[in-house]
Amino acid sequence: MNMEEYIKGLPKGAVRARRDGTYTVVPRMRLGQMDAELLEAVSRAVRENGLAGVRLAASQRLMIDNVPASALRAVVTAVGLVGDAYAHKVQGCQGAAGCKLGQQDSLAAADRLERMLVDFSLPAKLKTGVSGCPMCCAESLVRDVGLFGRKHGWTVSFGGNGGKRVRGGDILAENVSEEEAFYIIRRALVFYAEHGKVKERTARFVERVGLDAVRLAVFSEPQA
Repeated sequence: MNMEEYIKGLPKGAVRARRDGTYTVVPRMRLGQMDAELLEAVSRAVRENGLAGVRLAASQRLMIDNVPASALRAVVTAVGLVGDAYAHKVQGCQGAAGCKLGQQDSLAAADRLERMLVDFSLPAKLKTGVSGCPMCCAESLVRDVGLFGRKHGWTVSFGGNGGKRVRGGDILAENVSEEEAFYIIRRALVFYAEHGKVKERTARFVERVGLDAVRLAVFSEPQA
């Protein structure tokens, strides 16, 4: 098996080719968390293959850069699980579990959201952020789907983007329960899945169809 076939056989996002001819290996992480076994495996892979170290990405993932082709299989084998566990990734902050400003349990909500997104086949990639308070450390308002906590519940946003055409997400609901928030998110994503164009991110989708259309889809009574 050649290198190209080897990479295709790995989970999505596990290995990325670099311009200098080396590779980046992405250990499997969720919500920026690593256990002792993964820490030790990454350390061992870096040390035994003479690599420079690791890099922390803004997406709350660890990157092992500058891996030569000759060491790629060894590094992937040493690390173990690599690539994305879920198709749509969620960024979450510590929230009430670990931050004095946190007003809701953002890590638990982020975990639930990531698992819920497994059900969706969407027109384009989806970036989501779940923050425990309005400080939005998980960048919720510039994500396709955003959640941030307040004392009396969650605020839900939709259609944000942090790329070269920055767009703040539109607020769909405030001070709702977690169950209500997830219901709203699901309804918005169903509408997006049904009417979005291929590779059209939610920011451009909302600009095209209008916020009123999104709100109508989300809050109208489901048909029997």
